[in-house]
Amino acid sequence: MSLRFPAILALPLMVGTAMAAPAAPTPTPEPVATAESELPTVFPLLRIVPKGEARSIAFFASLFPDCSSEGAVVVRFLTQPKHGRATVEEASSFPRYEPASPFAGCNIRKVPGKRLVYEAEEKFEGADTFRILIINADGSGYESNIKVLVR
Repeated sequence: MSLRFPAILALPLMVGTAMAAPAAPTPTPEPVATAESELPTVFPLLRIVPKGEARSIAFFASLFPDCSSEGAVVVRFLTQPKHGRATVEEASSFPRYEPASPFAGCNIRKVPGKRLVYEAEEKFEGADTFRILIINADGSGYESNIKVLVR
């Protein structure tokens, strides 16, 4: 079976107050389908969330190269966090594509998408994990492991 990977359409984004200079590129592992799932696991996310706060930890959007929305992205939970609560809500945000991406021009405007929010249980401090499935507007998709460090 051949897996088709279009240009990144649903993009997990780190949400913050300012855009930092791009870090040195890190090699992206090849997506690997497992026996349990036909979908590849890509975009492993590691985020840090302050204790006692709900934080937006990712943003997903499905865009055309002209930055218009290709349609709704679906985010489904394959596993739930064990020490907190994760929710998905409609939102508009600025995408953060790499400068070399053909979608980099989209970084200067808000686009519609889905925001992933995490909030830890009261007084919990440590690591929490969960897994999500992203389905793009064009029917492509992937799974992502999320690790949240609550500090």
